[in-house]
Amino acid sequence: MSNWFGRTGIRLLLILVGGFGVGIPAALAQGNGEAPAEESGEPAEDRKRAMISSALDSELIAARWPDATVWLEPPEEDRVLALFEPEAGASAKGALVILADEGQSAASGLAGALRRPMARAGWAVMTLGLEPPPYAVQQYYRQQAAASPEMPERSGGNTSNEDTDAGDSVMIDVMDSVDVEELEDQYRNRIQKTLAVAVGNLSDRGYDRVAVAGVGTGAGHVARMATGGGDDVSALIWIAPVFARVDEENLPEWLSEAGQLRVLELHSTRVPETTEGAGPGSPKERESALRRADITSYSRQPVAMPERPEPRDAPALASRLSAWLTSDR
Repeated sequence: MSNWFGRTGIRLLLILVGGFGVGIPAALAQGNGEAPAEESGEPAEDRKRAMISSALDSELIAARWPDATVWLEPPEEDRVLALFEPEAGASAKGALVILADEGQSAASGLAGALRRPMARAGWAVMTLGLEPPPYAVQQYYRQQAAASPEMPERSGGNTSNEDTDAGDSVMIDVMDSVDVEELEDQYRNRIQKTLAVAVGNLSDRGYDRVAVAGVGTGAGHVARMATGGGDDVSALIWIAPVFARVDEENLPEWLSEAGQLRVLELHSTRVPETTEGAGPGSPKERESALRRADITSYSRQPVAMPERPEPRDAPALASRLSAWLTSDR
């Protein structure tokens, strides 16, 4: 019995000593005044840029596809990873830039899956990831959605009033500490610069017809190119678009400024086409608004796919895209 107690006591002593040893480095770090990364005193401009860029595993993707990797360098921004797939065959029909849905990389989701089927159809393809907005901007969007009578706030079901109050308090603190509009503008401008550099890269490779497509939330950034995309952009494509309310309202003005720039919207057959129960962002309502603005270069096609298309939908969508892009030749 005494031996059992002795062995047990030794084990307990070893556990206590081990736990004490693990805690020593943290305690020493605090005692020496080492601050967490966010309090390390790095310049405000670097912190602001860190809030905008999320990298999207760019280095890992570049290591996996070194032959396809292209590092784009937007002016006054960090470099951005793109994946380039040249056209199959002797002659190219044109080139296509594809901006992924929010939070997806150049290699993931529908954008990544479209590279090879479009290349097999004769189109050179460059895919770009879409980093999420800065945290403060995301919170701002949630606040707008909660305040809108047409967009009721989503509830987690088990959230208590205390948790909600704490979340609101954190959001207010974040909103007070940063300029949300400035962060949002920087975020959007960075994406516009990246898209412009991607188009320029393909033009420098000798492609005189460069179309730009956006998946989901990426469609909104692509739509903004209508106001300043330049002569190198031959067409804009929205794949299962998810537009912010302000972008939805500005679409007629943006496309009016673009003149006869061709625009294609591909949406799921599962999305209601009428405004009843679908809200102002339904495809039918969008088409009606553009027609009222005398926009004749816009067309839409319903596709048998989920509301948010998946990589397995890429072959069917590639066929649609190639046929539409070729139709104006």
